[in-house]
Amino acid sequence: MTSDEHYYLAIQYQLLADYFKYLDPESHIQSYRMHYFHIQKWLQQEQPIEGNSRSTDRFAHIRFLHASPGTHSLEIVLEKESVWRDLRFKNSSVYVETKRMDPKVSIFRTGSSDSPLLAGTIHLKPDTRYTIAISGPSDNLQFIMIEDDPSVPQSEAKMRFWHLSPHGPAIDIAVKKGDVVFSQISYTEITDYLGLTPMTLDLEMRLAGTKDVVLPLNRVSLKSDLAYTLVAVDKSNDKNELETIFLVP
Repeated sequence: MTSDEHYYLAIQYQLLADYFKYLDPESHIQSYRMHYFHIQKWLQQEQPIEGNSRSTDRFAHIRFLHASPGTHSLEIVLEKESVWRDLRFKNSSVYVETKRMDPKVSIFRTGSSDSPLLAGTIHLKPDTRYTIAISGPSDNLQFIMIEDDPSVPQSEAKMRFWHLSPHGPAIDIAVKKGDVVFSQISYTEITDYLGLTPMTLDLEMRLAGTKDVVLPLNRVSLKSDLAYTLVAVDKSNDKNELETIFLVP
């Protein structure tokens, strides 16, 4: 299978994962696994071969997450090149490769290139993966960037939590009616990864330091060999409520 075929299959599986996100959790996870598989194959085939004049080049990889519920769909422009169109709330792009470690990123409303909603220079390290969230209210967007680590010990899983609700309180993530897993996470903060045995478990999002449940997270399915980022965002029609996004890896 060619590099281009892997790339387009990766996009198709991401779209399927987004479609199944709230309809069928098992299909959502399986689609994301296939998305990740084809992304890995695409990246492997895109790597320069030994002796090629590009063999000394080093790259960073970045993807984008739309985390602003009041903001319309977005077009992502990296160094004057459009790398993703029609990125909608709660969706993420595929990883984009760049050998510039200080690229300029501009965010436009889809279909409009008059003036960016948000623009800035980001600073990267070679051989590193990043997720860049477009977060905040529509009139005050900001970039929030984290490093991703897809490596997982064989047959294990890992998970972390990212708080992207500007109106949300500080949060604890706990096992349902049980112990706290991640504590005192405020807006823009992200936890370290926690290694876990693959399983299906019930979690709950609590008001930090209390037993008050903000959002139940039932039947969270963790598959082997995958890294998960659980993201809290404002609900699309109510900034006083939260909902979640699962990123894999």
